[in-house]
Amino acid sequence: MASVAKKTAQKNKKKPNNSFFQGVKAEMKRVIWPTRRELINYVIMVVVTTVIVMAVMGISDGVFSRIFNILRLIVG
Repeated sequence: MASVAKKTAQKNKKKPNNSFFQGVKAEMKRVIWPTRRELINYVIMVVVTTVIVMAVMGISDGVFSRIFNILRLIVG
């Protein structure tokens, strides 16, 4: 009885992995992939957004740094 349970448990362990990869394969076939032009546009948007955020963060850092330096000079 115990050996039957072990065999069933082993079969059940293999099925989820196999089922998982089959599911992934099926989902990848359903994906609507972007065209080359869309992909280029998306990459450009990400790069531009990253540069803008980086600039805002850098400017904010510089402004706050100067404010704290001025406060440090005033307070002593």
